Amino acid sequence: MDTQKDKSTIETKQATGKQLVAIIFMLAMATKMFMLPIMLIQTTGRDGYIIVAIGAAIDLIALGVILVAMHLAGDTDFFTLISRLFGKVGAKIIVAIIGLFMLFKLNVAVAEILTFYGTNVFSDFDTSLMIIVLLAFFCAVAVHTLRALCRLNELLVPIVTVCLTVLIVIVIMTGFDLGNVLPAVRNADKFKTGLTNHAAWLGDFTPLLLFVGRSKMKRFTPLFGAGAGVLGSAVAVFFALVLSAAFGNVPTLIDSTTNLSSILQYTMGNVYGRIDMISSILWSIAVFVEAALFFYCTARCVAFVIGKNAHIFIALGLCVVVYAVQVFALVDPAIFALVVASPASSIVSLVFTVVLPALLLVAAIVDKTKGSAKQKIKPREAV
Repeated sequence: MDTQKDKSTIETKQATGKQLVAIIFMLAMATKMFMLPIMLIQTTGRDGYIIVAIGAAIDLIALGVILVAMHLAGDTDFFTLISRLFGKVGAKIIVAIIGLFMLFKLNVAVAEILTFYGTNVFSDFDTSLMIIVLLAFFCAVAVHTLRALCRLNELLVPIVTVCLTVLIVIVIMTGFDLGNVLPAVRNADKFKTGLTNHAAWLGDFTPLLLFVGRSKMKRFTPLFGAGAGVLGSAVAVFFALVLSAAFGNVPTLIDSTTNLSSILQYTMGNVYGRIDMISSILWSIAVFVEAALFFYCTARCVAFVIGKNAHIFIALGLCVVVYAVQVFALVDPAIFALVVASPASSIVSLVFTVVLPALLLVAAIVDKTKGSAKQKIKPREAV
């Protein structure tokens, strides 16, 4: 009996503490370094980096709550916690709503990938063909366990870290004028518009819900996880700051083709054979991991709602949905900006960013309290 229990516990622990920390680092910066700084500069000018910093701070608070809840939950996974708190029917309704949010975040990440690679790397590449390769990768991830995705991310983190370090060093050595971002909040109305219309990039840590009860939480894992989140967020804010300093006063010159590498095109990077371009492309694989994680979470939410672990069929169905959205609805970057950079999308993302960690924490506290009460009752029954 004990052996069976131990085996079950091992199988549920699909992520080590180090892998969880690595995932958090990727989630903290991935999508916040693509289209968000560009769209914010177009809207608010030099203050774009401030809004990125505010969004990162909100996400970090949510991350702190999630890590506390993960510690309290112990070996109990998210779906079990929700089922115990709301019952089977209530849990299915809640998970279905969460799955829709995950699908929304997935499409935001995929649209950014297609825009970045379609305008910066493969300028003449057909988006409808490019997305098929991406969706094949997502399918491969969805039919495997969380452990496989964690191992893949663990292999990619050193590459991303080295590439980011190269880019940061080049930026520091070539220099950028911080005076261009001053004075801050010069136009309060534009700043308010940018702040209220771009919250769709919040909620990047919500996929960590699936790590609850499946991660080996050692004593300092939450602390290292929080540190990884802060570090990743700092990188994203630095990236936004550099772009704001370069284009904040001329926002009409920035578009989807602009990235950190284009700023360095005629500086140090060009002397060394455009190592900045290579680094820029390689660090962008971080968003592949985040998008894959959102795809995985969406697939697992669907599996829980329908009550069947038909992962391959669920993954194929999601691929059809994502393909239709990207090719027929969000193919134009202008449409993407109109849909995502809106008050409606911002409100939805903000609500989920705040409510999901709070819900997880409440469920973990209630479950732990009930568990403690049962342990106290058992000795009395024995007597």
